[in-house]
Amino acid sequence: MADKTLAATEKEADTVSSSSNGVEISATESSKLNRKLDLYVLPPLVLIWFLSFVDRVNIGNARIQGLEKDLGMMGNEFNIALVAFFIPFILFEVPSNLVLRNVTPSTWLSAEVFLLSICTLGQGVVTNYSGLVAMRVLLGIFEAGLVPGCVFLLSQYYPRFDMQWRLNVLLVSNALASAFGGLMAYAIAGLSGKRGYHGWRWIFIIEGSITAVVAIICKFWMVDWPKTARWLTDADRDLIARRIVRDAGAFKMDRFDSRAIKRCFLDWKIWTNIFIYVGTVNTAYSVNLFAPTIIQQMHPTYTPRHIQALVIPIFVVSAVGALVAAIGSDRLRHRFGFAMAGYLISSVGFIVLLLQKHVAVEIRYMALYFINVGSYISLPTLWTILANNVSGQWKIAVASAMQIGLGSSGGICASLIYTKQQAPFYKIGYDVSFGLLLMAAALMILYVAGLRWENAKRDEGGRDYRFMLPKDELENLGDDHPEFRFVY
Repeated sequence: MADKTLAATEKEADTVSSSSNGVEISATESSKLNRKLDLYVLPPLVLIWFLSFVDRVNIGNARIQGLEKDLGMMGNEFNIALVAFFIPFILFEVPSNLVLRNVTPSTWLSAEVFLLSICTLGQGVVTNYSGLVAMRVLLGIFEAGLVPGCVFLLSQYYPRFDMQWRLNVLLVSNALASAFGGLMAYAIAGLSGKRGYHGWRWIFIIEGSITAVVAIICKFWMVDWPKTARWLTDADRDLIARRIVRDAGAFKMDRFDSRAIKRCFLDWKIWTNIFIYVGTVNTAYSVNLFAPTIIQQMHPTYTPRHIQALVIPIFVVSAVGALVAAIGSDRLRHRFGFAMAGYLISSVGFIVLLLQKHVAVEIRYMALYFINVGSYISLPTLWTILANNVSGQWKIAVASAMQIGLGSSGGICASLIYTKQQAPFYKIGYDVSFGLLLMAAALMILYVAGLRWENAKRDEGGRDYRFMLPKDELENLGDDHPEFRFVY
């Protein structure tokens, strides 16, 4: 009921918005603050997401420029090099966010981006396969905390019902990064042979150099925590805090003691989200890492530059789809339906590819659009629906890192299921990816059913026994507090 009331009142620009917490905020005042936050908080985050994602997936573009031949790679060694990135990427997500909780984001996040840029440069000068794998491992370590760190930082500025649009903007930067990476690879192909370097080396060298420069700039451009941000007035800080209380309540987890650790690592919501994320991110990486390879198999006579030209529009369309979904999701204050819509759209693409022997090449190419657009609608919805349903700084830090970290094992799966032996139809890859997508959709339904059940349980007083806990524990329950309500 509180959510419906909130949605109705915010439609009136100059009226007062309120919630069951009794916090009253002028909608005009809130909009003005959002404009200021969007100006200061988002631009550097968008830029580092953009460039870090270029550096993460540009190996797919390098592959069709001769990477494997020059390094003497055989069999499935390319797939193993992809997996080498994801293992440390998964292992270091949670530790990175725990460190971020106690340092300045501008230092930590920009340092990660600078170090990963050095690893990207390193990929451009390696002389053997072992060197490439080593660079991919280091790239995974340094990029591990970037995505959950940004999600955590945004959660300290924006209330939970304003998060979807901002996360979608960041994901759109990923989509544009994939398009830009293809465009850069298209342009860089003309440098092949310069200073004795083939085109694939210039991809890594030029893109890594750009990222390094931007990382240094972002150290002085990126925002830190609201309490120390000099560009915020005291009134701004007060409004930021009041808006978060209005939308989620004052449900804190400021101490990371043994009880808090248990509530973080044994929360069914987080673990369910992890498995949903596995199925969803596998879909995204299937296209991000292998679109050039898949298109090359569809059009064996095309040049690498022609293939790059066909990859670019896939991600441009995906960016538009993600933004449209974000606008609808935030206006309706609804996440579940948009996630399911994304799964349905991706399913259409996979069904086409599973039947590809019976359809024209042009239709198979169009299927890549469906798969990628659907994944770019669903992914930020998952970030938001989890961030909306955990509370307290420590809980948000751990939850976002676990979701993105462990959930990125879907990237490992994607790296292993599209092997050379399956070309040109990649039946196993499409079968597994489609199965994981259906798993994600089914778990999303169960997840929302669980949230509805838990809300009903709390409405009936089924969690009121927690009010009898010692005061210090009651004040550190986060979303386990009996008065917290879940949204979807």
